[in-house]
Amino acid sequence: MRGTVRPGFRSAALPWLARGRRTCRRRTSGRGRRAGGKPMWFWRRTPVTQQAAPAIDRALVDGTLVPLVERLVRLGWFSFEVEGVEHVPRAGRVVFAPNHAGWFPLDAFFLALAVRRALGAEATPYFAAADAALAAPVLGRFLSRVGALPASSFRRPERLPPEIRTVGVFPEGVDGNTKPFWEAYRMRPWKRGFVRVAAALDAPIVPVAILGGEESLPVAWTVRFLEPLLGSSVGLPVFALPLPARWKVVFHPPVTVGARGRAALVDSEYSSAVARAVQGTVQDTLDRAAANRTLAQVASLVAIARGAHLPARESEAPVESVPQRRPAARDRRARAATGRARAPSRHAGHPARSSP
Repeated sequence: MRGTVRPGFRSAALPWLARGRRTCRRRTSGRGRRAGGKPMWFWRRTPVTQQAAPAIDRALVDGTLVPLVERLVRLGWFSFEVEGVEHVPRAGRVVFAPNHAGWFPLDAFFLALAVRRALGAEATPYFAAADAALAAPVLGRFLSRVGALPASSFRRPERLPPEIRTVGVFPEGVDGNTKPFWEAYRMRPWKRGFVRVAAALDAPIVPVAILGGEESLPVAWTVRFLEPLLGSSVGLPVFALPLPARWKVVFHPPVTVGARGRAALVDSEYSSAVARAVQGTVQDTLDRAAANRTLAQVASLVAIARGAHLPARESEAPVESVPQRRPAARDRRARAATGRARAPSRHAGHPARSSP
């Protein structure tokens, strides 16, 4: 006999589940470390700041990944098209702001291929990646070798390594690549951190629209109950391997931070306005380019069906509905005041009393 089986299904039949629950409780209670101060085996803390940019593994990128994708393109598994290369600045630092989609960051790799076509292999961009992804034992090491930096290091963009010339920041964050397939090509609200990065680096922002991640790496469902364990939500893939897709990268004219320069680091209203403008530019391109894509049409039908059966959320209410209610309320108050003014007084028709 191998030993006495402890009572309880979770402890005996699925010990990994019980261990995961204990780990989850430690994470949520703030005790995510073992005795002796060492981090958990699946979670290593990433530094908030980087003293030096990690060197990109050229042997892995130039010798393995790029030839692999080029071979898949020749075989017809992928098609790859780049537009607007003339909009990429040839000198100085550049911040790329693309949309984000797909359960694996393959869109970042295709953006890197497009940048390499425009500026050369030496300008392979670095990328901001979720700390939870970089904390994974295998995935984190792979992402670090291809130029991923922890997103927490971008909270103080003025401390980024000076040798970084090109950097890609996904303003949607994890919300973008974990959204389900029926929300294809409908971006989540952009965060304004990339504007602060551009202001700190004194670099222009190049809006980028990437098509293909929705079809190649569709997400079946957004798994949120694992956030205490993994540190972020996870997209449940429809298929475990990338599907054939038509990849397309569209560069837009660069956007400068403006005369305020580094003042955008502390001006939240200004950076939010820039973020909304850049997101609108990318969304317009996605709407036009994805109009003839099957998944976009399916997503539209699913959205219509869900809207017909589910009540609209308050966040989806039209912007005009809020201001329309306020004038109506003011009109009602004005009419009530007018009615009171026109109402006859209690003493109307009676002679005024004479003073004694």
